Amino acid sequence: MPFLRMRSRWRGFTLIELLVVIAIIAILIGLLLPAVQKVREAAARVQCQNNLHQMSIAVQNCADTNGGKMPPGLGGYPIIATSPTARGTSSYGGCLFYLLPYIEQQNLFNACALANGNGYDPERGILPQSQGGYLKELVKTYQCPSDPTWGSGFKSGWAAVGSYVFNGMIFLSDWLGYSYYPATITDGTSNTIFFTETYSMGTATNGSLQPNLWWWDYNGFETKPDTNYYTDCGGFNYWGPAYVPLITPNPQYCNTNTAQEDTWGGLFSVCSCRATSPHTGGINAGMGDGSVRFIAQGISGNTWFFACTPNYGDVLGSDW
Repeated sequence: MPFLRMRSRWRGFTLIELLVVIAIIAILIGLLLPAVQKVREAAARVQCQNNLHQMSIAVQNCADTNGGKMPPGLGGYPIIATSPTARGTSSYGGCLFYLLPYIEQQNLFNACALANGNGYDPERGILPQSQGGYLKELVKTYQCPSDPTWGSGFKSGWAAVGSYVFNGMIFLSDWLGYSYYPATITDGTSNTIFFTETYSMGTATNGSLQPNLWWWDYNGFETKPDTNYYTDCGGFNYWGPAYVPLITPNPQYCNTNTAQEDTWGGLFSVCSCRATSPHTGGINAGMGDGSVRFIAQGISGNTWFFACTPNYGDVLGSDW
């Protein structure tokens, strides 16, 4: 009976053969894993670039709707508040808050309407809020998928955080005056950074993650020295060529190049508003014309600073 004879000749794998197969599979996995990680990071970087593109285009649309007037870093818009504490007399918030209607977040913006109908406010609007009266909603466009910290943004009732910061030399607090698009950007919109990346959370002195910033508040990564009241990013006045981006830092990066600050009920070593990238080898930046550049890690401090100045007449270096 042929069938029985074939069965009698069949034998299983030997132990050595099984070990060889397992070793081959392990080698293949070891070769494929870095490639998979590279593809995943490339996709995350593209998503991050798309976020920055949408934000830069939103600025243009927002300015077009308001006679060229760009949203402020913090304050009333399009009507100026009479003082930093004049809340309830008009809309009041940060730059990214005013961009909500232009990134398909009109419903969230409307939900922050003041009860008296005088405007919109992320802290005093009618939307149910988290502990401390702060807006708690996360906005996907404001989250870099490579940011290793933002997923902890709801710890203990903390308000929503984000992964992007704006150029505080352009988006000023309203009582310092508004910028106009493109009139204020005389160095050229394609040569001027509007937005870049940061980590949404920083490291407290006890090692835990704490919010670096709330996306709807003041979040300027480059701040003119003559500004004040929220425009120094919680005590850190990042200004000039010395403040190049932090590239691919450890999540504990805020223990370096910072000082302690009593901001959230305790002393935290925070890095509020510092331009920071989780990507390998560089940082994404949204330019004024809507384009996005991946700026190499080796960029000089002068070139980075010149790309942040909107109207100083400086020329970008060869490393741009």
